[in-house]
Amino acid sequence: MALRAQGGQAPAAQVPGTTARQAVDAAAAALGGAARLQGLRNITLIGYAQYAYQNGGGNISPLPGAPLKLIAANDYRRIFDLENTRMLHQERRNDLFPFANYGGHSFALARQGLDGAQVYNVNAQGAVNVGGDPRDRRMWFHTNPVTAVRAVLTGAATVANRRQQDGLTLVDLTLKEGDKMTLAIRPPSNLPQWVSWIGPSQNLGEMTYTTNFYGYETFSGVELPMGHTTTLDWRNIEFKKLYVDTYVVDGQIPNLAANATFPPAPLGGTLAGPPQVGAGTVTAQPIQSLVPQVTPGQGRGAAGAGRAGGAATQPPEVGVINVARGVWRFAGGTIAIEFADHIVLYELNGSNQRVHQVVEQAHRLVPGKRATHAIWSHHHFDHSSGLRQAVAEGLTIVSRRDNGVIFSEMASRRAPNFPDDLERNFQPLKFTPVDDHLQLKDATMTVDIYHVIANNHLADGVFAYIPEHRIYIEADVLTAAEELQWWGDSFLDNINYRKLDVEKIVPVHMDIMTFEQGIRMLRPGIERVKQYCQEMVQKGNWFPGCPAAVR
Repeated sequence: MALRAQGGQAPAAQVPGTTARQAVDAAAAALGGAARLQGLRNITLIGYAQYAYQNGGGNISPLPGAPLKLIAANDYRRIFDLENTRMLHQERRNDLFPFANYGGHSFALARQGLDGAQVYNVNAQGAVNVGGDPRDRRMWFHTNPVTAVRAVLTGAATVANRRQQDGLTLVDLTLKEGDKMTLAIRPPSNLPQWVSWIGPSQNLGEMTYTTNFYGYETFSGVELPMGHTTTLDWRNIEFKKLYVDTYVVDGQIPNLAANATFPPAPLGGTLAGPPQVGAGTVTAQPIQSLVPQVTPGQGRGAAGAGRAGGAATQPPEVGVINVARGVWRFAGGTIAIEFADHIVLYELNGSNQRVHQVVEQAHRLVPGKRATHAIWSHHHFDHSSGLRQAVAEGLTIVSRRDNGVIFSEMASRRAPNFPDDLERNFQPLKFTPVDDHLQLKDATMTVDIYHVIANNHLADGVFAYIPEHRIYIEADVLTAAEELQWWGDSFLDNINYRKLDVEKIVPVHMDIMTFEQGIRMLRPGIERVKQYCQEMVQKGNWFPGCPAAVR
């Protein structure tokens, strides 16, 4: 017989107590008891995961709801050395979509460590590289129900601001370093439901990461979740889904100190292509963050760090070469084009500091002519990393019409906790859409901007063509990477469809090349894709992208 409160309504479950500390104490009791948690030496999580490629910013379309590209992370382990406040995270990644080089499918071992206030990464040879901001890894260290609650029990964090939300009891934790996070506790089990915190984002200013915990089971007297789902406060993207196979509590763990000796990584071993010398670490974003954002052809990480607040030293000049009359290329892949009274840029990717420096130098390329517009090739986060800075610089963005949707989202987000130049000088996005073709023309220069057709990497890309010089300016159509040309036919399809006479290719990712050099690079890459797929089929591995959709 169900028990009913007076009036016929079942009483709502409540987390015991009235203070924030009492709520944490109730969670500690549910997890195994305060004494058990405080006495823990270490926890090793073993499982596998899936990440949203580029935090959801690398899909075929810039529109919300487009199918997510995913990255598998196998051999996933996170070792928590609770006695010494150390952590080692490792995983082997494989892109679940056709990636432009073999490294995207190599299952290379990434090893990222935290030793107190020190961040380190372990390379394929076992060498330790120390350096970086520890905040991101410190937050992930505490993105676990046991480590979050234990931090309060041991005095590594304070707790305050108890409140109710959606049937959960919420409390705010402040780590001894000053970092803040929110813990949600679900009655009547009183187990932690989620942990949430804010981190900086190159593309979005800042993001809130909320990790929900599911399916608690008992391991050596401690309750631990068998599933973690981390969601972003942008488009409600499920950024990471973590599936736990098991935990080892108070087992034998290696020395996780930054000065420890680590073994070489076992071979990753690609399924096709050249044999791998060894397994490497994740480069760029993942070294600084456990949030993977993949950069085609240039490692698998996030865009560079933003410009710091306060006084800053003068950054070095960005290298620039003159390509033709009125055309320059900056190191890092930005192209500048001179018109009668202004400069137009193509692509402003990279760190905020780089973008600011390129814009400043573009203003000085020709006396009296300032950069006023930036053509953006496509929305992928490795390419749009400089968008917020470009908006802060007052530039008008020119790109495919649907890219305006995601660019508006990116530029409209506030970042009060991690202010960048756009937050400090907030202004709306100025956007000029491109449908199939837009021509920029005056008495001195003509630039045709075309929609990229027949491309399964970017459905809303644009390239530029300068008829006077027969120059083709592109990003990711031909030069995402040399090794695997999954969409290689698109390059010639676009040239033929537009009836262009191309002499020189000025790309974002690679060096300037002649049309003939581009073709010599392209054709073997197409053949390697066919060979890759043939090997996959022979192994019975129906790999994404196979059979090869190239001619």
